[in-house]
Amino acid sequence: MLERLRKEIKALVPGATERISYAMLTFEISGEILIHFMGFDKHNSLFPGGQLTTKLAKELADYRVSKGTIQFALDKPFPKPLLKQILKLRIEEINERYPKPSGDYRDYYDNGHLKSKGKYRDSQMHGHWQFFRRDGSLMREGKLNMGEPVGEWTTHVRP
Repeated sequence: MLERLRKEIKALVPGATERISYAMLTFEISGEILIHFMGFDKHNSLFPGGQLTTKLAKELADYRVSKGTIQFALDKPFPKPLLKQILKLRIEEINERYPKPSGDYRDYYDNGHLKSKGKYRDSQMHGHWQFFRRDGSLMREGKLNMGEPVGEWTTHVRP
């Protein structure tokens, strides 16, 4: 069941990368944890973190849930539509963390690929910015000075 879950997450969020964190398989987006999961003796668990279990209380009513943890049966797959909803909400939570106090900004598509990145200064887009296609390929880049385009901008052809 966990290998099936792993494959479904990879298919739903191809822009995410895998690693081990806290001794659990973890998917992340540019260093931001998307979701952990792990098997135990009597159940499997998803660890989406954040306020997600509260936001989806109705949808998770049939599962044992605690803050940031969803337990499900060892012998039953986790429902793909619910997994998709969880991953989408997690990406939205990650997007809400931007811009950072440093001005760094990133925005992700629901498939985990980067949509745009750059910096803000005084609530204005400022400096070098890049915009990406849904497949993760670079689409356009250039400089902004307090929200206004400066100099040459480059539009990249699809690979």
